[in-house]
Parts: sequence; C-alpha cells; structure tokens
Amino acid sequence: MNSYKRSENRCPGPLYAIGFARVIVLSCFLAAAVDAQEMARAATLPDLSGMAWVEGDLFLGVHDAKRNPEKYNWPRVSYVHLPKSELQGVTWQALDLKFPGPEGRSSDMESASRIPGGEAFLFAESGQEGEDDRRIFYAVYSNGILQIESHIAWPVRIKNVEATAVCRVGNRLAFLYAERADSLPSTQLRWAALSLKPLTIGEFREITYEAVDPAGKGARPIVALDVDSEGFIYIVSAYDSGSDDGPYRSVVWRIGKMIADKDGNPQIRLGEHKRLANIDGLKVESIAVCEPGAGGKQIYVGTDDEHYGGIIRLLPDLHCN
Repeated sequence: MNSYKRSENRCPGPLYAIGFARVIVLSCFLAAAVDAQEMARAATLPDLSGMAWVEGDLFLGVHDAKRNPEKYNWPRVSYVHLPKSELQGVTWQALDLKFPGPEGRSSDMESASRIPGGEAFLFAESGQEGEDDRRIFYAVYSNGILQIESHIAWPVRIKNVEATAVCRVGNRLAFLYAERADSLPSTQLRWAALSLKPLTIGEFREITYEAVDPAGKGARPIVALDVDSEGFIYIVSAYDSGSDDGPYRSVVWRIGKMIADKDGNPQIRLGEHKRLANIDGLKVESIAVCEPGAGGKQIYVGTDDEHYGGIIRLLPDLHCN
C-alpha cells in the first residue's frame, strides 16, 4: 500500500546543463551551487505512458518499464502532483505496488483509466512484450492509499495497446481500447461492458477509426484515450521517428461520443474530427480529462519523450466545449 506525499526524488532524467561561470542551478533540491564546468542533471519526470486524474491536482502516471534485469526496479506507477510555484515544478513519487499473480511486476504498462468516481482505476499492459505481459489491473484509491486489488488477462488477443479508457453510459460502465497501429492508416476502436467485482469485461464491439494527422510511416493513429462525463471521446495521434532522441509530433483530437443504443447498451458514434492541439516535438502518450465540478473541464496530456523523460501540460480550454 502506498500513501501520497510530495516526493523529493524528481531527477531520473538524462538532461544536463554546463555552466561557464559559477552559477546557481535548480537541481532536485532546487538550490544546489554548481562550479564552472560541472554537470548537473535537470529535474525530469519519467515517461508518462499512461495517466489518470485522481483528485485536485493529483494524477496517477504509469510507466512502460520492461520486466528485465536492467529495468526491473524502475517505477511502474507514480503519484504526479502539479506545480504550486515556478521554483517547485512538478513533483512525483514512485509507488511500490504489489502486483498479483506469478508474473510479478508489470511489463510495458502503457495506459491508465479512471473509473468514474475517482476511487478506482484500471492499468493495462500493452501486450507488446509477449504472452505473459497481457494483464489488466484493478486498483483502488482510498484515504491517500493506492493498492491493486485484482487483475485479469486481456480477454482478447492484442498486439500493442497504448490507449484505454473507462466511461459510464447510463448506469453501465464501458471499457474502451485501441491498438496503436504503428504506420497503419486506421485502427479499431473497441468497447465492451465492464464489471468490477469481480473484474470482468464483456463481448467487444468495434468501429474503424481512420487516421487524419499524423499519417504515414511512423504515425500511430491512437496512443492515448479518455472519455468525459458527457461521453465525448478524446484521443491522441502521434508520430515517432523510431529514434529515442526524436523527433516527435502529436495531435489531440475529439472524435465522437459514447451514447446508449435503443437497448441502453454503450455505443460509439464517431463524428467530425475536432483538432484540440498540435504538439510539435513531443510524443504525447497519455491524456486525462479533469472535471472538478461546477461544470468545469480541463484536459491534461503527458509525454513519453524517451531519452528526454516526460512532461505534463494543461491544454487551452477554449476548444474543449
């Protein structure tokens, strides 16, 4: 079990700065004096391969560390707290969660989904690393503590899933996902009924999503996904050059809406694409809709910029209504 607190360990990233005179550098502890020619590591978030809003300015970030000797002890899930001041910046705290099942720690976990209400979440492995890495975890957050309560194997064959979401349609929960479909012109957006106790996913339905921008070699039609309380569906499409140094490019879209069919079952109705943001130079892999109440809505995105680490940013709200 892990309780939330502000982390002082915020420096895993490989970004450096060199001074030619005696300067003051904002380091992990924000006040370290650095002599000329001395290297100082910049404060950097780990990759945000998936992200979900918890409450207030607290988010859960998931990381795509593989289950191999080099990366076995890398963080899998973290609390991420938005900055309070210019000097403080974003704070994060890696969580030492206990993953159930004989496989142990997660491998290539690429998505986090907030279950409406903010007290439970789903984390999903992408399936990229082999048959053993195809699990979906159910986690509960209560009184500042997060713990994984159960898990299931993916109920269908998957290849490389980086986008999942959970939404409510009427009195029913729906689970959505899409393959990232690297370099392909389209992907299948699929959804099914979700039950939590026990954790079960029903039979999937699907609709084809045609990529708009980016497109072509290196483009990934859907790498992040979320649904707001009105049912509007938000996705991220991204371009990855194949190099851990970039370049990258991402576009945030609103593509349609979750509705109920005549029998009350969840159904996706794709609509006209609405471009919410162009994000050049960054590889966005997570999106989280925040709805703190009183009709407010904010959309945050997180990046997995490989060698550059990750960032979290708020999108302008004039396009979100």
